[in-house]
Amino acid sequence: MTPLVLGALLAVVVQVALHSVHVWWFLASCQPLLLVVVATARRFSPARVAWAGLVLGLLADALADRIIGPGGIAGAVAGAAVALIVARLELEGPLFWIFGAIAGTTVAEAARMLVLTTLGTRPDHGLWGLLAAVATTALAAMAVALSEKLLQRWRSPERRRRRVLKRL
Repeated sequence: MTPLVLGALLAVVVQVALHSVHVWWFLASCQPLLLVVVATARRFSPARVAWAGLVLGLLADALADRIIGPGGIAGAVAGAAVALIVARLELEGPLFWIFGAIAGTTVAEAARMLVLTTLGTRPDHGLWGLLAAVATTALAAMAVALSEKLLQRWRSPERRRRRVLKRL
């Protein structure tokens, strides 16, 4: 199983857990599926990232029991925007995750609100919800960046050499 598919499955589980358990509204606004869209920006072209954003946005709409469609459009726009920004600024490491999450969440929330407004419906949250979504998704991105850094350190050749030298 590829790491992206595994990450998507983990994001779905976290998304369902955040929306099914009575958690603080601030934490429930986290969008872990957008972190998967950000992760695809490392490996794929902006068009493929937009497709991944579309699929994951539609999935997020279905999981949140909202109108199907606006989240998919917002995910596609956010995916393309994040892929272009990451490629242009050549972001790596923790900065990639944090800035990608902030940019992706901001673009996705703004696009979703715009789509809902053009459909004549009222978005389910306003500015405070947008800020909460950006903050909690960025916080989750920091956790992903930290775990990635720890995994790199765990798999490093220097660590292997030290372990071999301790045995001698």
